[in-house]
Amino acid sequence: MIVRKANINDVNKIAEYNYNLAFETEDKKLNMEVLTKGVTALLKDENKGVYHVCEIDGNIVGQIMYTFEWSDWRNGTFLWIQSVYVDKNYRGKGVFKTLYNHIKNICDKDKNICGIRLYVERENYVAQKTYKSLGMEECNYYMYEY
Repeated sequence: MIVRKANINDVNKIAEYNYNLAFETEDKKLNMEVLTKGVTALLKDENKGVYHVCEIDGNIVGQIMYTFEWSDWRNGTFLWIQSVYVDKNYRGKGVFKTLYNHIKNICDKDKNICGIRLYVERENYVAQKTYKSLGMEECNYYMYEY
């Protein structure tokens, strides 16, 4: 398995995986045109966030994206993991663990990064178990949206 920073040539696969992610986890059908534009915008501007992909035999089999949140309380930046997806044929084979460890290594090497956060659907118990197995801890926060 090879993990690398995604580039503009990966936009279609990332958009496809994001579509699948929304449908599989939230039963939402996203607009592919809007989705592709959103992925393209992020790939062109790392201030918005960064995608990394996992390849096996030259094929993208998983992805992870992070965005940035400044914490004045910690005088550092949190990486927020988002848009995590592993191809159905590669689940349970260590793809997410490899992607997560790659991001964790980025965090550990940069003294300006104070931690990693993510959110998960309340009923997504499989994902919650996975995150806990990697050493992540449940927080006492609720998420709200407008």
